[in-house]
Amino acid sequence: MKEKLFLSVKVFLAVFSSFGLVIAQCPMPDKIVRGHSKDKYVPSTQSKSGALKAGEYYELSFIAQEGYDYRIHSACETRDGSAASYEIYEMVTQKVGEAEFKKVKKIITMSDGSEPVDFQTDKARKLIIRVTLNSTINVKPECVAILIEDRKSTKLGF
Repeated sequence: MKEKLFLSVKVFLAVFSSFGLVIAQCPMPDKIVRGHSKDKYVPSTQSKSGALKAGEYYELSFIAQEGYDYRIHSACETRDGSAASYEIYEMVTQKVGEAEFKKVKKIITMSDGSEPVDFQTDKARKLIIRVTLNSTINVKPECVAILIEDRKSTKLGF
């Protein structure tokens, strides 16, 4: 009796734990998005993937370091072939009054997800990528990936 119970619990856990992994996890970003390795960009550990429903958004913050070139790709595995659009922005402090300041959103670039965005920064800064899934099917969450690639900038001069 104990052996049957033990075996049934073991089978139950094996079936439902693997089922939960399939639904809950998306592949790594470099498995969904194909980067351009010929340009010597390498995937950053700050890349993310996850599940989004149509119309939902996710904000990913990452640190862009001085002296690096960055390339950002987005992709999603949707049944209707729609894309994940995104905007890259940072929060900057703006003077409002004599001694009053407030943080405002400064948009750096926007993308519809069809082409990667290339940029470099002159100083280390915290950037935020807001990803939105533009899908017409709202049945279940889809896997969306943001692949951040970087490489050392080319130094010019002495």
